[in-house]
Amino acid sequence: MKKKYIFFDIDGTLTNDNPGGIVTDSTKRTLKKLRENGHFVAIATGRAHHFAVDFAKENGFENMVSDGGNGLMVHGELISLEPLDFVAANEIIDECQDKGFAYAVAIDNTPILYTNSRVPYKNKMEFPLVEDPSIDFHQVKQIFKIFVNCSVEEERELVAIHKLDYMRYFNSGCIVEPLEKYRGILKMVEYMNGDPQDIVVFGDGKNDISMIKQAPISIAMGNAIDEVKQAATFITKKNTEDGIEYACQYFGWI
Repeated sequence: MKKKYIFFDIDGTLTNDNPGGIVTDSTKRTLKKLRENGHFVAIATGRAHHFAVDFAKENGFENMVSDGGNGLMVHGELISLEPLDFVAANEIIDECQDKGFAYAVAIDNTPILYTNSRVPYKNKMEFPLVEDPSIDFHQVKQIFKIFVNCSVEEERELVAIHKLDYMRYFNSGCIVEPLEKYRGILKMVEYMNGDPQDIVVFGDGKNDISMIKQAPISIAMGNAIDEVKQAATFITKKNTEDGIEYACQYFGWI
């Protein structure tokens, strides 16, 4: 059996809900068998490294692509973490300030968010929030994510936000973050001296579309959005119906 490099999204793929949920017994059983059969098993998530690392360790993952492709954890160690384009990020922050949108900014690999917004930021993610009007984001070292409070209608008023990738996970706002998981996957496989033709990806959501389109074998969960299903090479059962186990048995990996 040829070794595969298999990457799993977290929310809605490894877990039975998006966001959140738990890893089902069938998925835990499948991950164990994949490892025993010599396959490389890793996470590919849009979550920040600090927000995903505990989940990874709890489920036996030593390797992870985080931050939408910008973070790389190998053998349990974070070896690289790229920030957003600094100029474009500040243009987004400046426009939010000018137009009265509340926002918060991640400037390092911690759960702490910072804001100098004159409008109170509604912290949907419930991360610790530092509110300081004197913060100048043009003077910080790096910017990793920007959280913006805006409705779907209000989003149309933001011009600069289109200079970077962003996602809407909740009706109440957007997160400016990378959406190129596959770029990180390729870096991981290269680091492991693997063959890119042996890459397999599992996903369900909008931020999985890029990797689903590019991977040699891409598997959409049965609960995936239509765009993911249309781009995938194979559609498995839902995450609540042993979808990961079903696909791995179908392809003979377990």
